[in-house]
Amino acid sequence: MEGIVDRSQPPMTPPIGTSEIYTGYGWPGEEASKEAKQPDESGGWAAPDSWASKRVCDENMGRLSEIDENGIPPKDDDTGVPYHVRIFRPDSTFNVVSVGLNTTVAEIIQILGKKTFLQDELENYQIIMRKHDTSRQLNSGERPLIIQKRLLEQAGYTEADRIEEIGREDNSYLCRFTFMPAKMSGFSTLLERDSGFNKMQKFSHVDLSGRNLITIPITLYQKATEIISLNLSRNLSLEVPKDFIQGCTNLREIKYNSNEAWRLPPSLSLASKLTMLDVSNNRLEQLEHAELNKLQNLVSLRLSNNKLSSLPDCFGAYKSLRSLNLSSNSLSEFPDFLCDVGTLVDLDISFNSISNIPKMGQLTCLERLWATNNKLSGAFSPTFGHLTNLKEIDIRFNAIDNIDVMSQLPHLETLLVGHNSISAFEGSFAKIKVLYLNHNPVTRFGINASVPSLSTLNIASAKLAQLPDDLFQKLSGLTKLILDKNHFVSLSPHVGKLTRLEHLSIAKNLLDRLPPEIGHLGELRYLDVRENNLNQLPSEIWYTRKLETLNVSSNVLADFPKPMAPTPAMPGDAISGTQPPAPGLPTSASFDELGKLEGFATRRPSQASGMLSVGSSPSSVTSGLASRKESTVSAYAMGARKPSLIRTTTEGVLTPVSRKDSTLSNRIASTFAGSLRHLLLADNRLSDDVFDELALLPELRIVNLSYNELYDIPPRTIRRWQHLTELYLSGNDLTSLPSEDLEEVTSLKVLHINSNKFQVLPAELGKVTKLAILDVGSNMLKYNVSNWPYDWNWNWNRNLKYLNLSGNKRLEIKPSGSYQAGAIGRDGKDLTDFTTLKNLRILGLMDVTLMIRSVPDQAADRRVRTSGSLIGNMAYGMADSLGRNEHLSTIDMVVPRYRGHEDEALLGMFDGQALSSGGSKVAKFLQERFTFHFGEELDKLRPQETPADAFRRTYLTLNKELSTTASQSMDAKEHAVSHRNSIAAPDLGEEDLKSGSVATVMFLRGMELFVSNVGDAQALLIHSEGGFKVITRKHDPAEPSERQRIREAGGFVSRQGKLNDVLEVSRAFGYIQMSPSVIAAPHVSQITIRESDEMVLMASRELWDYLTPDFAVDVARSERGDLMRAAQKLRDLAIAFGATSKIMVMMIGVSDLRKRERARFRTHSMSMGPSGSPDEYFAARRGKRGRDAVGDSKLARLDQEVDAPVGDVSLVFTDIKSSTLLWETYPIAMRSAIKMHNEVMRRHLRIIGGYEVKTEGDAFMVAFPTVTSALLWCFTIQSQLLDVQWPQEILSSVNGQEVQDSDGNVIFRGLSVRMGIHWGQPVCEVDPVTKRMDYFGPMVNRAARISAVADGGQITVSSDYIAEIQRLLETHIESDRSGSTGSDDTLNDDMLSHTIRRELRTLSSQGFEVKDIGQRSLKGLENPEHIYLMYPHSLASRLVVQQQRADAEAASNSNAGTKTRDSQLTIDTEDVWELWNISLRLEMLCSTLECPGTTELKAPETALLERMKNRGGEITDRFLINFVEHQVSRIESCITSLAVRNLIRPFRPGRLFEQACPMADILSELTSQLAELKAFKEQADFAMAPS
Repeated sequence: MEGIVDRSQPPMTPPIGTSEIYTGYGWPGEEASKEAKQPDESGGWAAPDSWASKRVCDENMGRLSEIDENGIPPKDDDTGVPYHVRIFRPDSTFNVVSVGLNTTVAEIIQILGKKTFLQDELENYQIIMRKHDTSRQLNSGERPLIIQKRLLEQAGYTEADRIEEIGREDNSYLCRFTFMPAKMSGFSTLLERDSGFNKMQKFSHVDLSGRNLITIPITLYQKATEIISLNLSRNLSLEVPKDFIQGCTNLREIKYNSNEAWRLPPSLSLASKLTMLDVSNNRLEQLEHAELNKLQNLVSLRLSNNKLSSLPDCFGAYKSLRSLNLSSNSLSEFPDFLCDVGTLVDLDISFNSISNIPKMGQLTCLERLWATNNKLSGAFSPTFGHLTNLKEIDIRFNAIDNIDVMSQLPHLETLLVGHNSISAFEGSFAKIKVLYLNHNPVTRFGINASVPSLSTLNIASAKLAQLPDDLFQKLSGLTKLILDKNHFVSLSPHVGKLTRLEHLSIAKNLLDRLPPEIGHLGELRYLDVRENNLNQLPSEIWYTRKLETLNVSSNVLADFPKPMAPTPAMPGDAISGTQPPAPGLPTSASFDELGKLEGFATRRPSQASGMLSVGSSPSSVTSGLASRKESTVSAYAMGARKPSLIRTTTEGVLTPVSRKDSTLSNRIASTFAGSLRHLLLADNRLSDDVFDELALLPELRIVNLSYNELYDIPPRTIRRWQHLTELYLSGNDLTSLPSEDLEEVTSLKVLHINSNKFQVLPAELGKVTKLAILDVGSNMLKYNVSNWPYDWNWNWNRNLKYLNLSGNKRLEIKPSGSYQAGAIGRDGKDLTDFTTLKNLRILGLMDVTLMIRSVPDQAADRRVRTSGSLIGNMAYGMADSLGRNEHLSTIDMVVPRYRGHEDEALLGMFDGQALSSGGSKVAKFLQERFTFHFGEELDKLRPQETPADAFRRTYLTLNKELSTTASQSMDAKEHAVSHRNSIAAPDLGEEDLKSGSVATVMFLRGMELFVSNVGDAQALLIHSEGGFKVITRKHDPAEPSERQRIREAGGFVSRQGKLNDVLEVSRAFGYIQMSPSVIAAPHVSQITIRESDEMVLMASRELWDYLTPDFAVDVARSERGDLMRAAQKLRDLAIAFGATSKIMVMMIGVSDLRKRERARFRTHSMSMGPSGSPDEYFAARRGKRGRDAVGDSKLARLDQEVDAPVGDVSLVFTDIKSSTLLWETYPIAMRSAIKMHNEVMRRHLRIIGGYEVKTEGDAFMVAFPTVTSALLWCFTIQSQLLDVQWPQEILSSVNGQEVQDSDGNVIFRGLSVRMGIHWGQPVCEVDPVTKRMDYFGPMVNRAARISAVADGGQITVSSDYIAEIQRLLETHIESDRSGSTGSDDTLNDDMLSHTIRRELRTLSSQGFEVKDIGQRSLKGLENPEHIYLMYPHSLASRLVVQQQRADAEAASNSNAGTKTRDSQLTIDTEDVWELWNISLRLEMLCSTLECPGTTELKAPETALLERMKNRGGEITDRFLINFVEHQVSRIESCITSLAVRNLIRPFRPGRLFEQACPMADILSELTSQLAELKAFKEQADFAMAPS
């Protein structure tokens, strides 16, 4: 009877009531007796668990009240409204039961028994609950309506959605209740019917996951001794009998995942030889009763994604445990007893709330530690250094500010500390290979010893302005370096020492040049320097001979460098021999094989087109020069051909190779000409001459020259790129393509030439047979279908997948003349038809006039756009891209005059999961049905509800309908009949059921904008002043609130930030198998459109992965006159930055809404077109930027600087408070901070309209044409400076720390800027050197003095300025009411008045306050000036705080110590305090020089000085004399110490701290030198002595 009679405790019994707390172990047709007696203490016989007999109740179960599946005790009988639930029968018919919320399964069975024809006794019936592919039997005491209600709430429904009524519908996508007899459920015999299982030859690894088992099949008992691993996951009602586990004598591994278990089966603890136990993704709150201490052989224990808030103390007793996973639990403290498990090798505590790990140093065997997304802060304990075996640390997303102790770990190889608070690192590592410091406020990074093992270093999104020169030599093994989003102005020449570097990315910095030493990077394969200020590239870059990808997009390049002689070797490098030829180039390439490139500008169509060329006469060269700008295509348009380029005349003819040509060929052979595949030069200032150099690169596959200043592509250029697959030429001034080159580019698949000036395209384009993507949108195309022999027609490119003709407003597609004669091609086909393009996915015909019979039908894998670029009265633009996808998965929705209302519009995008089998049917389903469902929900709204409620219900209804429709489609296919309630729907299948879509939808009604979204398709509301507001929410699974919701719904988030380690979003349509972890409940925001709101930008995730919001805003505003072009430019730049996936961009202009609303009350005429604003008027007058534009790529994207104002001018002077002290104290941090400060100042100068006169240090002098623009700029700057991500050192300083007012609003943070404004008429003269306007005279002097009165954060203004702004307020507000605008003769005055009125309205909407601070005597001015302070309302509390500071300072000064009345001393006490300050600073310098590795001088501690100074009272002469003597002695001691240091180790300018060392070393060296001197002297004396 051993193992059957258990005298120590009662046998395990099936639980009563709700199964969820104790795993829901129930038995078919059984219910535990409430009168069952407990066994007496002497023990009693109990049947083995596998007998499934009725057993005595577990005493723990008897003591606990019934609780629901989330562990919440049920409410008392609910007497409220009845809830509805749909109960299905086995034949898929159903009954809707209306009962109270707390109705039990037993009661529902009784109700159903009266409505159903029973096939068995009612007591043998049961209710089965199915969730996705798992099912379980509900026990008689469970409450299905509570289960359903909670699932609906998790899915996003609220009480306002009438949850009680929703149960009437089919909610099978969440759960499905089925009423059936026990004999039909098949639970107990499921496995026996599995023939495959019975035929298994080996039972060592048994997988029972997802089989909806209630108990272990009898078949396995016979093979129990063979079982080594057992997978019991996803069986919601599984009972694990003790006798079965005891019979598995060789069991080593058990997986018990995703069983919704509240406790572990006690039988698991009986597997005494178990080495791996995985119980992750359950609902365990405690493990006290699991008796896991019996499993002393455990090697791996996985407890992730549960609800554990503590662990049993017995965990500290494990002797063999090597891997412990506690991630995604509710631990707030790290259990100290775990530190006693000395065998631990892997520990994962990610996604908890742990703030400290004090004793971890005891885990000396630990090799891997994962602790991401916790609350760790500060630095780790010094005992952390005892973890000598640690190899990998991942502590991302915490608040760690120091990693010094980690640098001491001898075997550390991988350290991931991104997204923390580290501001500086100076140290070294022994064996580090991978170091990630990204998204930290790092201002200093240095390595003080060689680390050749480091291969990957990432310090992106930091605040670095420089790296030490010696760093590069110490990282000799580096292969990947990422420095994106920092503040680098230049790159150290020593970067050339990274001879093994393969990947270098330094994008989004302020680089104005690259060092020539870049040519020494012989292994470099990837170089990304986009979004900098590079105006040229060094010629030496050609000698990065293995370079494959070069991205220099969004700089200010005017040309591409020419190849030159190799760079000299780096100092200290070995002299190398001749470089071998670059890969891909022949070693003996002749000059003729490459063509005469040095004379490229003189080569014209009259020359040969083959790879071999013949000589040209001088006359032909001259003729070619004259015809440089002739259109290649225009000749074809006239029916003529270009001058014949006869290839046969040159075949076999070789031009003799000159010495000069041979030199060029040899130079190219050792460059990246043979390796460069991807060249991205978009958004620069390149001219046609760039092709001279690009023609030398025959291996190019991708060339991107979009948004440059190209007018013509020279012939014989593109043909040199024989392997070219993608060519991007958007946003230039091209009018033609080299037609004959197109015939030879047979590999070309992608061609973007949108936003140019094409009128026709050459017929040769039809010979590019592989062409799949063609974008010719926003050109000036005119088309004559009858001219098909000379003009391109889409029918010749049969492989087209993407064809965009949108934005060609002059384009008419119609049969020409006689339909039969003009529109029939050479094959007798209708050339105006698009249906022959069988692979077409996207066809853009927006703004195109169509006079043809039909266009291709819309489908899930095809989108055809034929609307205009207006939605009602709003401008509209869009652009999209398939990326690398074969099929369509992102679909737009545009509904003007929604529901027939003129003031309503509905817009949205549905971004479905890309599928390999076809288009996204889910996205198409949503696009087709959203309009109808949303309209229905709007009509159903109750009085107190808003469209936000309609959005929520529409999203949830569509998500449910999507699942239902897919399930019905699958059932119909399976049974070959339609479902009873089926509806007309897309043919959705199982693949669609498991896929999904994100969505963003906007509803505009009048001036109210409602924006809804699920997923990661984001939208911005762009303001006219250049700001923006994010009006959607990115549903990121790792975001704390979303992570908590996911965990409560039974899902988890991986360390990679993915939901269930699969999905990158937490909310979306579809993905039914993961609901309710993934839900479709949208985020909805409501915005009232203001006059300053300009446009809405909506785009899919891929765009935001490559463009920052502020970059996108600047680009969008730069093209605000044509939103179609703006959308295309955003898409094109994302592609240029590296985007390869699908993109969709939608833009809607809302600026005209408020204007037209005001226009109804005006009497004068007003343009109703989308492009009539004064901003566009001024932009049109400015014209296109030239090559001499500003050298800052960010500023170049903004409006050009206003003309220097003359006459009445508002002058503004600014200065940073305590900048000198900050520079002395934090020189490195200030380098970053000053760049941030300057960027904010200059950006808003461009947006608001100011003229930068000059800068001196960190001070600005700025001129404005109006007083309103000056004040608006000052207000904007003061507000924007609070949002800058300042370096941590600045925020920790006294002058930069954050200050909040009484309401918790931030009013000071970071650099504090004083400002002064004065209005008047200065002397205006152009500086002969800088060629910029300068201002002189008394008015300028007065303005400078007025700014000096201000304190940090204050704006002081003169009385003249106040008078002028008061006059404008009175004048323009009155004229604004009358609506008069003047005549056309005074257009400039009208525009100026309009600008002033607009700025006044902006100022009024902000609100501002004026405070009179009285007359002040200004330095250098004879008469005092009346000064006022001005603040925006948002910063008005600065007045209170600064007044409090002033009062405290006055009180402090009144208490300052003074000399006695009868003092005989002439010395001033202030001078005494200054002397003390000097001594403190000198002592701090000496102290700093004692510490090797120091990089900056720390500020002296002056707290004691201030207390002494302000303690009050009189100071005696004796004290002052003695005190001065003390300070003099201290100063002399410091000077002596510094002099000795300089004597032994001379200081070098700018490198003072390199000589830092303990004074003992200096004295030791001095002693040694004196000893040597003494020895030399004695030797000399001995030699001179008489013999």
